[in-house]
Amino acid sequence: MQAVKIMAEVHDLTGQNRALHELVSLTTRSKGPHDGGQPPGGGDMLEARVKHMEDDMKEVKGDLKALRQDVAELKGKVGMLPGWGGLLAVTGFIVAAVGLMLRFMPPVTP
Repeated sequence: MQAVKIMAEVHDLTGQNRALHELVSLTTRSKGPHDGGQPPGGGDMLEARVKHMEDDMKEVKGDLKALRQDVAELKGKVGMLPGWGGLLAVTGFIVAAVGLMLRFMPPVTP
């Protein structure tokens, strides 16, 4: 009985070993003669993808610099806007000017 159990375990180990070899061969197998035996998605293809991503990141960095400049410019302009006190002063001036015009303008005669 012990021998049968040991043989079953050995068979299972060899089956796992075979499956592992098949997995390794699938991941390292060449797709064809054009890729130089590199794994799928690797080698020159991987370098080209990384190069493309680096180029994209350069563009993103440039856009980010421009965006930072725009935000800094907007902050400067918003900082120059009057606060509540300034708005109330301008409104008071307009109300006073209209009141003075109504008080001292001659009436309209038909």
